[in-house]
Amino acid sequence: MDTPLAPEAAALYTVKNLATCTIQQPLGYLIVHVKRRLGEIMEQQLEPLELTAAQFVVIIHLVHQPDTTPAEFSRILDYDPGAMTRLLDRIEKKGFIRRVQNPQDRRSVRLELTESGMALYPKILPKICNAYNQLLRGFSQDEALLLESMLQRILSNN
Repeated sequence: MDTPLAPEAAALYTVKNLATCTIQQPLGYLIVHVKRRLGEIMEQQLEPLELTAAQFVVIIHLVHQPDTTPAEFSRILDYDPGAMTRLLDRIEKKGFIRRVQNPQDRRSVRLELTESGMALYPKILPKICNAYNQLLRGFSQDEALLLESMLQRILSNN
């Protein structure tokens, strides 16, 4: 059964207007392709640091929330546990993170940044700023903030 929409939202998409849209017009297409393009730009920016966008997410997250477990990262990145293990192995091999015994649960490990990982963090920030600014080229600061607030509203709807 469909959930009724608020009156102001009901007219945005209807079966009739969606049927006449080109494939590039609906919201889902736009969100997916903006995400893909952001990932491409981030990969280009991070390449000189020999990092991928996914590796960046792990490092930046550990700066702000140390002691995250691999299972938590699987949920954050929407990765299956096997893919997450391989990603963490690659970052650990580069010397940016280490696995340590979880004192609350001996069966699991938590992740922490190494000194090299902490030293990498300030080098990452300008690269990510460049990626965001490239994606938002042509937007005023007010428009960019409005876009962010609208995306937050979309996330809070679900």
